[in-house]
Amino acid sequence: MSVTALRAEGVSSMFDGADPKSLPDEVLEVRVLGYAAQITALTAEFLGLVAELDERQSWRGPGIHSLAHWLSWKAGIAPRTAHEQVRVAKALRELPVIRQHFSEGRLTYSKVRALTRVATPLREKELVNLALSCTASQLEKAVRAMRQIDQGYTDGGELVPPAESWARWKWNLDGSLSVSMTLTPLDGARFLAGTVRAEYERTRTMGDSDLPSVPRNTPGELETESGETDSEVKPANRRDLWRNVPSNIAVAVVAMADAVHEGIAMPELAPGAEILVHVGDGVERAHLDDGPALSEAEVEEAACGASLREALSRRVPGRPGKRALLGLGRKQRTPSKAMIRALFLRDRCCQTPGCERTRHLHAHHVVFWSNDGETELDNLILLCGSCHRALHRGEFSIKTHGRQRFTFHMPNGSAIEVSPTTRAPGLWSPDEQIAADATVPVGGGKLDLGYATEVIYAVWEWRERQASAIPAAA
Repeated sequence: MSVTALRAEGVSSMFDGADPKSLPDEVLEVRVLGYAAQITALTAEFLGLVAELDERQSWRGPGIHSLAHWLSWKAGIAPRTAHEQVRVAKALRELPVIRQHFSEGRLTYSKVRALTRVATPLREKELVNLALSCTASQLEKAVRAMRQIDQGYTDGGELVPPAESWARWKWNLDGSLSVSMTLTPLDGARFLAGTVRAEYERTRTMGDSDLPSVPRNTPGELETESGETDSEVKPANRRDLWRNVPSNIAVAVVAMADAVHEGIAMPELAPGAEILVHVGDGVERAHLDDGPALSEAEVEEAACGASLREALSRRVPGRPGKRALLGLGRKQRTPSKAMIRALFLRDRCCQTPGCERTRHLHAHHVVFWSNDGETELDNLILLCGSCHRALHRGEFSIKTHGRQRFTFHMPNGSAIEVSPTTRAPGLWSPDEQIAADATVPVGGGKLDLGYATEVIYAVWEWRERQASAIPAAA
């Protein structure tokens, strides 16, 4: 595919609504690249608007905790993606060269996202030159190497302390659980030490013949007058030594979790610390609460030694097979533990549209208790602390419609949408100034990462020396 072919396909003709199946291969490829360039230019405009919105703070409202949160709710963008877009939008304010190439469609969002992790006004010119001749994958590798160089030591040459420990988890499509952790050196050592102890205890209780015996005085250990031992025996001959950290720590980690689960007391209501399995009538297949399905064997394993909770319930009118927990009426203001548990299973998080916080939740009476509101699930809803305060300040209101259905409203009475709809703009037209081949790398080829970073850092060091010499000469 030639550059001539790319430029021969005019911008206007790219948007003629032709069926992709009717296009020849060359034209189809040209249009894919042309659309990519238009998307890039539009993304640059979008992030410019996001940056202005951040400056004005006009996104603030009930249940909205950040601009990324607002984007996630209003624009249908995943929270993690929204946070990254806001970060990039803020960074581009101080990077005019990158911003210009981005708006021209020459630097894709993937490249700009990578550049903003290391770019400064002093560095951006060289970084743009590198980005224009690299693929997005090559640029990611170069930026990763630069971050390691930058973050390894401070400006004074001191070693930068490691980042704080963090971990993420998710249920996979096959029902397994994936956990990804990054620990500081000390936290990592604690984790591995706990794993070794858990593996020892697990194998000890299973009667593993390979386990060492309980440490005793062995030949070569001398007992002092105080009853203490003084050992001169080599470590290899000690009977109480045991194996190192197992290569597969999964079983030991589960044993460690079991020990913590059994040994640490929790509040009566702590859904995250309980193993909750949905079974029984109306449940098509047994499954973990907000998790994957379980086999009969796994259900039996979970039930072995577990305590069961029983709650009185009533049928929901007009909904066959649906049962709801009985309320407390006007006899008691504070919901019972069983009712709080049922409320959590129903709502899961703060119910203010767009909020979705899951911690520090309050059971709120929609019709206030002081206004004869009842302690029933039809009148209770979960709100986080900040949304609960906002409601009592009059920033929004809640109406109950029976059968555990609620709506949220602004002070003027307009309804707050739970999930705002998104739609394409009607007046948009393609930018004729964006070249169809704008996103195609210039030159390209194999990236010599070591040479590239060496040259770039040499230029930056020279610039810093020149900048520091100017005031001295003046």
